[in-house]
Amino acid sequence: LGGNISPGIQMRFKALHQQTANLPFVELQEPKSLFLGKSTTDAILNGVLNGVVFEIEEYISRYKSEYMDLTVILTGGNQQYLSTKLKSSIFADSTFQLKGLQAILVNLLND
Repeated sequence: LGGNISPGIQMRFKALHQQTANLPFVELQEPKSLFLGKSTTDAILNGVLNGVVFEIEEYISRYKSEYMDLTVILTGGNQQYLSTKLKSSIFADSTFQLKGLQAILVNLLND
């Protein structure tokens, strides 16, 4: 059906550091102040992490309004962290892509 591509958490942290003159590079961690950053580090953490969560939540909401039987599968490097932050009911599997590639390979070998 299609899909969307968006920068991940690490790419967003790198972009803020590399594409600005004075913002530090920040590693993934829980911000000390929730939602509203009280320091530069917390402002970056809240902006990046909440931005990703809000983006995913909105995509899920819009997809669910169009596809009633939607199943959301969260994959990728930050899926464990994100799965604890999302309100929507999702299935998180860090090896989903590998399982899919293995299934394709098995089918190819059996043909």
